[in-house]
Amino acid sequence: MCGLSFYLSNKRSYIPELKKSLFNTAHRGPDFSNFIDNNTNNYFIGLGHNRLKIIDLSPEANQPMSHKSGVTLIFNGEIYNFLELRKNLIEKGHTFISNSDTEVILNMYLEFGQKCFGYFKGMFAIIIYDPKIDKVFMGRDVLGIKPLYISFSENEIFASSEIRGVKPFLSNLSVDHNDVYEFFNNGFLYEPSTGFKEVKKLLPGTCLSINLNSFETELTEYKKLYNYNNNLSLLDKFKNAVSAQSVSDVPLGIFFSGGHDSSMLACLSSDQDLFYAEYSKNNDGDIDKKYSKLISKHLKKDLKTCHLDEPLDKNELIEQIKFVAKNSEELICDYTFWPTYKLSNSAKKNGFTVMLSGMGGDEVFAGYPRYKLLRFNKAVLCFGFVFKIMKRFKIYPKSLDKKISRLISYCEETNWAISYSRLLGYFSRNELGKLFKDDEKHLFNNLSNKLDIIMDNFKGNIKDKVKLAQHFDRSGFLSHNLMVADKASMLASIEIRVPFLDEAVAAEGIATPSKGLVDLNQTKKPIIKILRTLLPSNLLDRKKTGFNPPIEELIKNIGKEGLYKEFESLNQYIDKGYAFTILDKHFSNKENNSYKIWQILFFKYWLSFYQEKR
Repeated sequence: MCGLSFYLSNKRSYIPELKKSLFNTAHRGPDFSNFIDNNTNNYFIGLGHNRLKIIDLSPEANQPMSHKSGVTLIFNGEIYNFLELRKNLIEKGHTFISNSDTEVILNMYLEFGQKCFGYFKGMFAIIIYDPKIDKVFMGRDVLGIKPLYISFSENEIFASSEIRGVKPFLSNLSVDHNDVYEFFNNGFLYEPSTGFKEVKKLLPGTCLSINLNSFETELTEYKKLYNYNNNLSLLDKFKNAVSAQSVSDVPLGIFFSGGHDSSMLACLSSDQDLFYAEYSKNNDGDIDKKYSKLISKHLKKDLKTCHLDEPLDKNELIEQIKFVAKNSEELICDYTFWPTYKLSNSAKKNGFTVMLSGMGGDEVFAGYPRYKLLRFNKAVLCFGFVFKIMKRFKIYPKSLDKKISRLISYCEETNWAISYSRLLGYFSRNELGKLFKDDEKHLFNNLSNKLDIIMDNFKGNIKDKVKLAQHFDRSGFLSHNLMVADKASMLASIEIRVPFLDEAVAAEGIATPSKGLVDLNQTKKPIIKILRTLLPSNLLDRKKTGFNPPIEELIKNIGKEGLYKEFESLNQYIDKGYAFTILDKHFSNKENNSYKIWQILFFKYWLSFYQEKR
């Protein structure tokens, strides 16, 4: 895994900005950094690369990598089928000077041109410059595991693996008000949005071609996910995925929680160490700790524990939130960024560079509790009035405040795409109206139009809400999880690989009918079925827990006075008065607003980050 930096302009060279971009993203590739630039009568172009050495540690595998014809590429990620592709290329007469997957990409382009992207299996963002035909091609993997941020202006295009890598090329970054509203609906943004008007993401599974003489662009979908499916059993697909993703010339381990997804990886891997994250105050963590120890002992694997004790000092807590807001870059309200970074840092200190993760399993095989609700969507809607009564008379534990509020909001909405946002976000439509005042109706309509486009791209049965939710999650909830994992791990110079998002594995999960994934008693049925052949039942029959940090404890420790002080400077985009109301209701024990408070804090610090100078 690495960091890319790129510029294209018909106005001037951007070499100083390219160097700054590489400096800003140096954590992504601390082992080697370089760039090339070229000037013609029609354009100026530069390609920069920060390398994290994983496959073929020799200098011959460094980037930018060029062919004698002048074709040059920069690449972030891994091509897991590179050995198979290399063999086929050799049979066609191609020769190699390295054992890297990068050189395989280069020769695949020489053989197949732009069509090469459809042959790759893995996680990647690739930029190829071909001076013979004066074109640039940018491609991203079909599931969007690796990011590529792009900024377009008049006859200029800039790109990088992170927004901080694009920022040096731009004179200004302006907040997109529509993105802010979407953020407070979902807690994240659907692709390609980032929070900024000037920066978007290249969509997964697409190739952007750029004519360097006319600066005309064309975006094409090079392959659909279902085209990667095959006739192998799901277990064999998993075995192939874990095997292919375990290829590394540096030490490799597994992020392990004792849950079903990471247990699958532990069972199918060879002798990799397991890394477990432990919170000092987390009841769910006690369950995870118990099962992680039992399963690792059963599999005879070493279990290393990373202790994530939360500081009690409110200033330290505030600094943590600032860290998350700054380094998430996008409008993504996910505090798990912090423990992911800490865990990655611990893995790095223990000598590892690559880690396998069970991420993606819940989206691909419908593992979240909300999928069970969606499986029985009609019945849930019938109980909307019951949830309101429960809320009014507080006929439930205070800890369920967030869930009951979400259920009420879900049942109230008439537009399903909006109602699904209510299951994911923390704010109701009524609360959003108070936060955004007179702008809310206009912003709501814009968001509805965006979600309608995502809905229109769904080719399945629109009445099947599980499959519809999986479709939305691919460009939303899953995307946000992947971006958090990418940036948090890369800050520690760790590459995370995700076997559950192997193309063939994911294609089967997405193609499996809802009844084959979820029933009244069980989510993620195909995974559980396989695990019962790999582990005894006493290690599987447990309640699902998430990788959830203690947000309520965090807000409590910052305290009302500290939060009032922080909220005082809320002067843009949302109503400060209503933010104070949210605080008052929380600390008077009328409502549990911990997650709403955390989201507002995140937004405040995110704003301060974007306003920093280049």
